[in-house]
Amino acid sequence: MHVDRRVLEIDLKITHVVSPSTPLRFDLHSASGPQAGFYFPLFPLSPMASNVNIVRGTHEELVAFLVLNLWPSHFGLPLLLSVIVFSKKVHRHPTFLNLCAGFIFIGIASCLLLYAGKTTGPEPSKELCLFQASILYAFPPFASLLALMLILQMFLVVRASARKELNNVSHNGRTWAMLITPYIALIVGIVATIFVGVNNPDAVSRSRRFFYCSVQSDPLSGTVAVVCAVFLLATVILEIWTLVILFKTYKLRKGALELNLPIRVLAFGLYVVIALSISVLSVTTPDSPIPDLVIACAATFIILIFGTQKDILRALCFWRKDPDLKFNSLSSTPGMEAGRILTNNSKV
Repeated sequence: MHVDRRVLEIDLKITHVVSPSTPLRFDLHSASGPQAGFYFPLFPLSPMASNVNIVRGTHEELVAFLVLNLWPSHFGLPLLLSVIVFSKKVHRHPTFLNLCAGFIFIGIASCLLLYAGKTTGPEPSKELCLFQASILYAFPPFASLLALMLILQMFLVVRASARKELNNVSHNGRTWAMLITPYIALIVGIVATIFVGVNNPDAVSRSRRFFYCSVQSDPLSGTVAVVCAVFLLATVILEIWTLVILFKTYKLRKGALELNLPIRVLAFGLYVVIALSISVLSVTTPDSPIPDLVIACAATFIILIFGTQKDILRALCFWRKDPDLKFNSLSSTPGMEAGRILTNNSKV
């Protein structure tokens, strides 16, 4: 088609915009009428384009997400750890300390965009976004293993007590393995996410997950889901096994058992299984902001479940003169007959 440049008056008109992923329609008009039309894509026509803002949250939900990560990671959990470390009357197994430290780290990582002032507005830099995404994509396996190790420790204590095994064997190697394993999963998850993000920089964005940065990759999301499912299944099996042992021992000893801490640990384990299951589903098919808010409550649940034990509260109220009580590494009650299933072998 030949168009006389001396006569043609170009008038660009946007005729329709269906969605952010739909290209714009431009028409050329002259005095004699429309001459030609063409499309210009506003965004790259790729599968990722249609997934912008998959999680649609509100400002109030963003504030709630940040508060749920800020207060426990910057105040609640550090205070709980300080009480356990510095109080001579409070003792906990290293797997519990590891759990607290891990959720402090995750809470800080969840607030990286807040520190940089990039929770809203223009997208953060690719480097910052990928750094946060790499940590938070490794979070589900990391948190699953932290909870699994705590449940495993409880199971070993309960089983050893039920078998009346003597607590005269050192288990330092096993303890170190339980402490290190979650961080191996964390490092592997971070490296894998960085590798995917570096090779697909367009897949890295904040807009897709709303609260934090993410990397869109079906293989990566699928792998995270499968790994977490394995860890969560192991947690459920150990919880059921522990409950069976406790029930049998409870019947044999006619109710003379201290079940305060086991119930707390098992309750937290159940919450983690439910919350992380929802979280894993949201990673693979994100839509609602609710899963992210549910998992953001995990650190608060740790404080409410374990920070309200009697020895912790006594240590916090240090100005009160209470009788000196000796506590062990797992139980929050004195080592009396009613609680020997946990007190005699608490460091197994």
